[in-house]
Amino acid sequence: MVSIVTSGVVAFLTVMFSGRQQRRAADRAERDQLNARYLNPLRWQAAEVHYRLAFIGAAVERTGSYAPALAVEQPSQVQGKDPAWFNGHGCALLSATYLIAGLFAQLKRVRDDFPYLRLAGDDDTQLAALIVRVQLAFLRDGGVYYAVQPSIGDDVLCDQGNRVRTYREFCELLMDPERRVWLDILIHFTLETAQGRKQQRLHDVLDAVRDLSDFLDRSLAGGQSLRARWAAEGARMDARELPRGTVPPMR
Repeated sequence: MVSIVTSGVVAFLTVMFSGRQQRRAADRAERDQLNARYLNPLRWQAAEVHYRLAFIGAAVERTGSYAPALAVEQPSQVQGKDPAWFNGHGCALLSATYLIAGLFAQLKRVRDDFPYLRLAGDDDTQLAALIVRVQLAFLRDGGVYYAVQPSIGDDVLCDQGNRVRTYREFCELLMDPERRVWLDILIHFTLETAQGRKQQRLHDVLDAVRDLSDFLDRSLAGGQSLRARWAAEGARMDARELPRGTVPPMR
């Protein structure tokens, strides 16, 4: 009788613990899937934007401006340009604009589907605060208005919000004057940055994007995205060793 009872208890406990392990495995798989869908793309886009803006900022500190991006004087002058211009003279300006628009798109995706994300501890609260900080940094000194940022993000999303437009698709969007006008404010932001204007705003953006990137690195148990991005270009950069408000040097 004791043996039967013992066997029954052991069988019950085995099933119970096995069920818990299966649920935990399922939870981890779901979390990994959500991270792959939302946080990893945001992490990649943050590193791209930080690198490009830091590169422009370094050129501004050296020479006063970033000449390759000064392809027009006003956003409206993009109108009427042909594809060769977007791939040539206008590429430095509009590729930087495109990367920032992509960041707005990834931020919008995360914020729209935030209830579905499952982060450890109070990481969800911290992520929300970091996203708002990035948005406020872009807003500073007449930058890209808070309400316009997700609108721009929505413009560059396609396939029911599952994909960011390619650079070619983005440029084709700009060729339509009625649609381009909604992106003029972001082109103006990139122009001001390349002209060396509103440098404190640039520093604030770099700080905010860097902190978001660091948080995502920790949350996803990944490497240092910003350092890896600069290393991929053959440049040296360590954002954590630089004083706040400075721009990483170019080689």
